[in-house]
Amino acid sequence: MIFVTANEEFISHPLIKESAISRREYQENIFINCLNRNCLVVIPTGLGKTIIALMLAVQRLTEIENSKVIVLAPTKPLVEQHFKSFLELTSLPEESLITLTGSISPEKRKGLWADIKVAFMTPQVLQNDLISGLYSIKDVSLMIFDECHRAVGDYAYCFLAKKYTDLSKNSQILGLTASPGSTISKISEIKQNLFISHIEIRTEKDSDVKPYIHKVDNEWIKIKLPSEILEVKKILDAKLKKCYKFLKENDLLGSYDINKVTRKDLLKLSDLINRRISSARDNDEKFQMFNAKKVAANAIRLSHMTELIETQGISALKDYFKKNEEKIKNNTANKSLKELFSDNDFRRVQKLTLELYSKGMVHPKIEKLKILLTDQIKENLDSRILVFCHFRDSVNNIVKYFEEDQIIKIHKFVGQATRGSDKGLTQKEQIKLLNEFKEGIYNTLVGTSVAEEGLDIEECDLVIFYDVVPSAIRSIQRRGRTGRKKEGKVFVLMAEGTRDEGYYWAEKYKEKNMKVSLNKIKNSEQKSKYGQANLLNFIEEVEESESIEKYNPVLNTIVKIDGADKIEIICDNRETASPVVRALSLMGIRLKLEQLTVADYVISERVGIERKSAKDFNDSIIDGRLFTELGKLGEKFSRPILILEGDPFKNSNISENALYGAITSIILNLGISIYKTENAIATAQFIYQLARKEQSFPKSSLNIRFDKAPIETSRLLEYIVAGIPGINSLRAKNLLKELKTLQNVFLADIPDLTKIENIGKKIAQEIYKISRYKYKNSH
Repeated sequence: MIFVTANEEFISHPLIKESAISRREYQENIFINCLNRNCLVVIPTGLGKTIIALMLAVQRLTEIENSKVIVLAPTKPLVEQHFKSFLELTSLPEESLITLTGSISPEKRKGLWADIKVAFMTPQVLQNDLISGLYSIKDVSLMIFDECHRAVGDYAYCFLAKKYTDLSKNSQILGLTASPGSTISKISEIKQNLFISHIEIRTEKDSDVKPYIHKVDNEWIKIKLPSEILEVKKILDAKLKKCYKFLKENDLLGSYDINKVTRKDLLKLSDLINRRISSARDNDEKFQMFNAKKVAANAIRLSHMTELIETQGISALKDYFKKNEEKIKNNTANKSLKELFSDNDFRRVQKLTLELYSKGMVHPKIEKLKILLTDQIKENLDSRILVFCHFRDSVNNIVKYFEEDQIIKIHKFVGQATRGSDKGLTQKEQIKLLNEFKEGIYNTLVGTSVAEEGLDIEECDLVIFYDVVPSAIRSIQRRGRTGRKKEGKVFVLMAEGTRDEGYYWAEKYKEKNMKVSLNKIKNSEQKSKYGQANLLNFIEEVEESESIEKYNPVLNTIVKIDGADKIEIICDNRETASPVVRALSLMGIRLKLEQLTVADYVISERVGIERKSAKDFNDSIIDGRLFTELGKLGEKFSRPILILEGDPFKNSNISENALYGAITSIILNLGISIYKTENAIATAQFIYQLARKEQSFPKSSLNIRFDKAPIETSRLLEYIVAGIPGINSLRAKNLLKELKTLQNVFLADIPDLTKIENIGKKIAQEIYKISRYKYKNSH
């Protein structure tokens, strides 16, 4: 393999195996252009972006002595894939290549960090470790962001790039993606959030890439809906049009044409109606707007049902009805849902749906899918096929339809989330399933969006879109699962005369835009090599950079504060997705992540802080949890504080008097101080100032067990044992019931501990380790 010297001469590099050479010319070109600068690489899927990452990683490790490299990917299967590539294609010692996942305890991750050369992890794991101060990344010489089109908004990539550039002595960033976004502003946002100084773009038409592009046939198959499904759709359309007409008559929609109103229009209605409620001149107008709120909620439901019947079929619609009927039965449904399901026309839709389902009516897409799958597997018994669906219910219905098939060996590939009885797949199960797919135990996987990104399955020779997605990024990612090492095929099933067709044209438009945007950026990059581009281009670039300031205010304004590392704040570990925690970390404050039963932030034994956004504040008044949560806060802390982020009076559907009533009750009855902030950054600044003041005098260490120790001795023993990580009050009682004394608990061997009810091997090992650990006063 190649290695570049200071004179850009290639020599063989002992750390990269010869087997890594696959598409040398363009990879070497990109590699040279990415040397010693933050680079975004946009390259078609299947062209070995891992090789580019690997080359740059070895270059940095060789160039900067005793440095480390971090490879980030959004999912564990992708992380595992990168790890295997480095393992197979480099001669780096296996023990220096380590995947750090959430299943490894923080203490063990801390211990492993010292000997790591290349760490592979998800952004969530690294984010939590950096916020907790688990280890330092000052010696990391390269951070690789795979699928970097995610580096927008509040995604963890943005925080990590900022934190890395602040802390590392020799920072370099490499971003990798096949689909950065359909507009220049979107691409510029990624560029800014990752501190990119140079973009390397390759398309299928580039001369150094063209020889390595495998032909992929794309075919759009139009599916005609049967009259029975059209009858159900007709009733739903009529109901939906009636909702739209009411909303238009109340100046909430610009049209009641069901082909012109989009999902985005419907989702905007909530804020608009709330504003109208707040500014209502009389009770009649207010009543009309509350009614509009119900109509808008049902319009969203009906629009979703129409999409299900059009693009997914009878089974999907029946499943949706069943879920909502359970909500009504369990009394968890809101008023608008109950009203919709009691409507006579709607009951007719339900009756028709059940009749068609009992007759075995399926969407014609599934019948066409069977033909495509059977033909492909008969033609090539070693075929591997990926079927993509937008809805998980469709995945389940397809798998169920083919479960008895002797030729099509099918399995679902979905995310981790479990919804009711529908179990998700753990990341370990996902990795196992991908290996079984490669081995041929299954020849067909039916997946949701979790299967779209980055999965390198060389054997996949057919991809089928069961439905159309109006996203250029997702379409490119889906298509990119085939044609990686050989020719492939893509079939897209499109229900004729439905929103499938609308999504088709939307996706085409966005993908065309992406190509135009990439060409503009590419031309601009090439011009910059020979001097400044013309004045108009320069002005456009300035306008672009100014227009994206709003995307990530945390990154644009937060700076490290001198002396902030002397301050310690305990944060609830469920708050790590919040920009507040990220801002506090960027300020340089020492943060401890704990699962707090009360409060979001603790700055001393007497000060606990609950943070609520304006929307959450209003919602918690309606559902009744506000005073329960704040009551507990007041009981645990002598100086309880509520931070109210945003304006609860703006766009609220609660009357002004009710809001004032809640706020005055919190202050006067609960004795809780309220401080209002504009946004997450202001919240972080206020928490910092509070902690600085509170911790300005020497005090005892910050305590996280705020419940008072019990007076009765047996209860006191339970309290002490329950302080061990992994031990709750039930396990503490079981231990003491069996072993009688603290001395026996702490002197017991692991086999004796595992005999006790609810004490497994891991917890037994934790008790054994802690009871023999020598205290180190390192604070």
